[in-house]
Amino acid sequence: MKTIQQHLVHHQTRFSDHPFFARLEADPPLAELAPFPLCLTFFVMTYQDILRVCDERVWDPEYMRMVHRHRLKDAGRDRWFLDDLVVLGIEPPTPAQLFGQPHHAARDASFALVAEAFRMRHDASQLALLLALDSAGHVFFDRVARYLERIGERRLRYFSRTHLDMGKAHGVLGEDTDARLESMVLDPEARAEALQLVDRCYRELHGMFDELEAQIADAAARAGLPASRREPARGAGVQSVRAHALRPFARRAARDDVHRP
Repeated sequence: MKTIQQHLVHHQTRFSDHPFFARLEADPPLAELAPFPLCLTFFVMTYQDILRVCDERVWDPEYMRMVHRHRLKDAGRDRWFLDDLVVLGIEPPTPAQLFGQPHHAARDASFALVAEAFRMRHDASQLALLLALDSAGHVFFDRVARYLERIGERRLRYFSRTHLDMGKAHGVLGEDTDARLESMVLDPEARAEALQLVDRCYRELHGMFDELEAQIADAAARAGLPASRREPARGAGVQSVRAHALRPFARRAARDDVHRP
């Protein structure tokens, strides 16, 4: 799995350069980021099913223990997200709205990632899918939590520093996560499948955030905001963030119990 870890760090670093995160560095009012966070609703809700499907399709006892632990730790985060929407005064989308055009990128990414969980032949790939999503999540929560702190928004839970710090403190196996993963040896076929899966996972995430950034820029243009507020330079503000080590395997602890069927 060491090769998979290194591949994840590569993708995680590229993801941290996304223009959406550069936009946050300018500290715009949260209202100017619409349709964020509403347009992530479908993805956040579907993520719980990705955890479930991966958990139910792993058979090797060691992988089963890691994947199930991950499901336990991330259970209930969808409710935190919905609670944050209420705090922000955002009405959760109706089913009809979730299947409308503004949410299509989140649906596309969600469907693609659920499909990955069903099609993988090796247990290592099920774990790699969760690690890929978690590595991207660490970038997302770090940048969003920093942004919200800078603009003085401290009422949230899903998007909070506390959520992020809980993730840093817990791994799939506990404190020895990275060392245990590095010691796991994959055969060439399983390694190739996991590497290709990570590539596809990040491709879907980039696509979803590309569309999110495009919708924000379009809304800003229609609102008549200055160009400097509409389209941040690619990579702007990234250097200050890279001073903090990227941790692709950080986990977000959960309060809810999920029992294997």
